Amino acid sequence: RTTFLGSFTKSNERSTGDMATALVPGDAVIIEYQEPPGAGRAHLHVAGITHAWLNIFKRDGGGQRDINPGYQSSPCQTNVVCPIAADWQDQNRSVVLFMRPDGGMCNGTLLNNTAQDGTPYVLIAHHCYQPTESQWIFYFNYQSPSCVGDTGQTAQTLTGAMHRAGSYSKDFDLMELDSLPPASYNVYYSGWDHSGTPPQSGASISNPFADVKKIAFYDSLATTDISTVTNTLCWKSFWISGILESLASGAPQFDQNRRVIGHLIDGDQTCDSVTTAPTLASKFSENWVGASSTVRLRDWLDPADTAMTLDGYDPNASAATAVR
Repeated sequence: RTTFLGSFTKSNERSTGDMATALVPGDAVIIEYQEPPGAGRAHLHVAGITHAWLNIFKRDGGGQRDINPGYQSSPCQTNVVCPIAADWQDQNRSVVLFMRPDGGMCNGTLLNNTAQDGTPYVLIAHHCYQPTESQWIFYFNYQSPSCVGDTGQTAQTLTGAMHRAGSYSKDFDLMELDSLPPASYNVYYSGWDHSGTPPQSGASISNPFADVKKIAFYDSLATTDISTVTNTLCWKSFWISGILESLASGAPQFDQNRRVIGHLIDGDQTCDSVTTAPTLASKFSENWVGASSTVRLRDWLDPADTAMTLDGYDPNASAATAVR
C-alpha cells in the first residue's frame, strides 16, 4: 500500500463506459469501491489487465519511480535537461510518452492550432496506433531532473484519446486527448510548418527504449527520401548528437525555428553510426493535405487554412503568432 491511484468518479468514465489507469508497481493490486447510502446496485467490470513480466518500476535514493524495461537507452544519448538543450525546453514540454494496453510505447507531440485554445491534439506515428485509444496512458514530463540520470517521475498522466485523422501510407495519426492537461503539468503546444521548406537544422526529443527524455540534434539541410516500409514521403536527416532508438516512433522533428516539420518513423542508429545512418521523419507538409478531414491535419489545426506556419502556444504565458 505504497502507491495509490484515484479516487475516480463517474466523471472519469468515458462515453463508451470504460476507463483505464496508469501502471502501478507490485505483484498485486487492490481495487476499492465505495458507494453512498441508498445508491443503486453497481456494476464494476475489470475488462483487462496489462501485466509486465519484468518489473518496469524501480526506485532510486530519492524515491522517484521510473518506467524501466530492464535496460536504458544508449550512452551517447543526452538528457533533455542538459545545458545543450537549454533553448528547447518549451518544445520539450510538448513531448509525451504513451502506453497502449498491450504494453507498447511510443512518443507523441502536443500541437498548437490557429484558434490557440489549447485543444489537446497529439501527433503520433500510424504504426503505433491500435484501436484501443480509450485505454492509452499518456505520461507527461517523464524526464530526469538532472543532466546525468535515468529516473523520472511518472505521476503526471492522462487516460484516453479520440482518433481524429490518420493515414497508413503517410504513417501519421492525430489524436485528441479526452482530458485537458492540468495546469500543474505545465505543458506546451508546439508550433508547426507545413510549407515543405527543407529544414536546415534542428532537434528531436524522445523517450528511446521508454527511457527518460533525450534530445538529438542535426545541423545540415534535410533531404527528401521515401520510407521503404510504407512508401511514406520523409525528411532524411543525420544526427550530430544523440540517436533514434526503438520506442521513439512518433517523436517530433523540429526545424531551426523550433517548429514541427515531421515525426520520426524510420531509421535506427548506434553510437558508432550516429553520423552515417540516417533518420526518416514523415513530412508534416504531406500530412497537412488529403482527400478529407479524416486523412489530413489541416481541418483540425487550421480549419480556415490561413497559416503556413504557426508558433507554439504556452497556456501559462503569452499567445502564439500565426504567419502566412
